[in-house]
Amino acid sequence: MDRRTYLATAVGLGSGSLTGCSSYFEGENETATNDSLRDTPTADSSGTETPVPRNRLSAGSHTVTLTNPRVRASIRDAGVHVDVFAERGSQFLVLDVETDVTRVKQFPVRVVADGEPITDRLSLVGRPDTKTTGAIGFPLPVSEYEGVAVVLEADGESARWRVPDAVVELLARAPEFVVGDIEAPSSVRSGESFTASFAVTNDGSRDARFLAEFGHTLLSDTGEVEVAVPVGERRTHTSTIEPYYETNVAEIPMILDWGIDTHRTTVAVERETSTADLPPLSDALHIESSHPIDGTMVNLGVGGMARNTSTALLTNCIIVASGDVGDRRYSGITRRDRLGPDQIWEWEVAFGDEADAQRAPVRNIEIEARAESSS
Repeated sequence: MDRRTYLATAVGLGSGSLTGCSSYFEGENETATNDSLRDTPTADSSGTETPVPRNRLSAGSHTVTLTNPRVRASIRDAGVHVDVFAERGSQFLVLDVETDVTRVKQFPVRVVADGEPITDRLSLVGRPDTKTTGAIGFPLPVSEYEGVAVVLEADGESARWRVPDAVVELLARAPEFVVGDIEAPSSVRSGESFTASFAVTNDGSRDARFLAEFGHTLLSDTGEVEVAVPVGERRTHTSTIEPYYETNVAEIPMILDWGIDTHRTTVAVERETSTADLPPLSDALHIESSHPIDGTMVNLGVGGMARNTSTALLTNCIIVASGDVGDRRYSGITRRDRLGPDQIWEWEVAFGDEADAQRAPVRNIEIEARAESSS
């Protein structure tokens, strides 16, 4: 199957749909100059010539003005959120548009190349400035084209605008990005910011900007980053991840999504029990026994028995327990206001819902006993 047959078939257009398409480029040879944006004079009833921009198309009840044609490897596609959109083997012809009254994404337009329809699929690129102004992108297969045009068809009428040759030439040359994994710390303390980075190499045939969603996914939408990557070179991008996440999360999921593929990793959130404002360590508050709590009936953690081995009253009694659950370490405390001489305290320290979600036993238990003596 040759390229022309493929292009017509790929968009589901039968041979009947091609009728008249070859006339789109009649009178224009492959060495035509890039005069697509020049004005063409038209005469009014008085014979006065008025310049009409060739990039302003009218067909039926629709009028649209096309400007700033460019080629992008990927685009920001405006749906519920603005997401990075890319297709293997394709690039995007992107245009700024202004319509009369029709919404930007709803006017009847298609792209033809060498007299054959390629696609009528268009995406909004970013959020439109207004309902009738914005940017659109068409996915086109990477290929050498003699000519490309945007065609407006409505109410039995059609108008076309030829894309400048310099832009068409870029459709045959595409970047090829080789993307490294996300580099981030394995864990951070709760509330701390941290840096995350990735490296990308361009093994393609033209300089381009690498566009990707990069950051954590705890919010409803992840922001985008752009990295200019010349052909044959490698660039590294680093972002600072701010602690806008909730304080009770166990880990921070990270994503690098460039539309064609995705890298993911997670950063564990450490929560350490501060002992700065706790009473001093106490030999009198003796840990008689300890055992892990499996979380079947209560929160997973550590429990045991402690005794006041002194002859004085102990106040502000605190037990700090920590242990490994899965691949993370958790800690917690339990308190008791008073503990008399030789009195027993059956205590429990719960690690919370995050530890319960690990569904693993508690290992490597460590315990501190702290109290103040009334003597």
